[in-house]
Amino acid sequence: MKTKVTTCEIVLDGEIVSYTFTRKPVKNINMRIRPDSGLSVSAPFSVPMQQIEDVLRQNRLKILHALHQYAQQKRDQVQQYPTEYKNGETVLYLGKHYTLQVAYSRTEGVKLERECLMLLTHDPNDAARRKRIFDTWWNDTCSKAVCNLCRAVYPIFAAHGVKFPMIRFRAMVSQWGNCRPERGVLTFNTRLLAAPLRCMEYVVIHEFTHFLYPNHSSAFYHFIAEELPDWKKLQETLQNEVETRVF
Repeated sequence: MKTKVTTCEIVLDGEIVSYTFTRKPVKNINMRIRPDSGLSVSAPFSVPMQQIEDVLRQNRLKILHALHQYAQQKRDQVQQYPTEYKNGETVLYLGKHYTLQVAYSRTEGVKLERECLMLLTHDPNDAARRKRIFDTWWNDTCSKAVCNLCRAVYPIFAAHGVKFPMIRFRAMVSQWGNCRPERGVLTFNTRLLAAPLRCMEYVVIHEFTHFLYPNHSSAFYHFIAEELPDWKKLQETLQNEVETRVF
């Protein structure tokens, strides 16, 4: 019987975890977690999906710990998001690293000034306030950028009868977005704002294409290639240069 590789996801302790799943002529359910490719699962052809998911839930602590650890190791190499929201921290924003600077201001928010992201606040010494201001700005900016891209690419899919979906955002583990064709919902990772704009466009088109092709078939990637001939390069940039999640 021919093996088949699919991309699946499961919620473990409130976190969405994506993984590659393969049916093989093996005896047991096997899990493997690697720094470069994340979680992969293989199982016999006869084992029901519910049993496989039960095994993943039983091993959720091990899985999440490994995924978090690999992400932390990669993030430590070059900081991509502030941890203390203070002067000098590095932020990866739209594919470029900026230095965070905190300053007093009557008007609170974040603005770009040359090579710096200025975090403006009534009280520069209030760490919780700094975090709230920055996180709110980040999430709002991500939402606006992705929604604009969704509206920009939608005519491609409207021509194929796709209705404009509900757009949602959340923090995710090891994935940039997901599509629920049966519900008409696209969900995007709030970390997308760290990626170059062209990479964000690739993620948006990738997820929209799932309304036409629910799996990652050759037809799925052929459709993407028609719109983005350099999609592989964009995917590699995301995988190698941008973290999917801030822990």
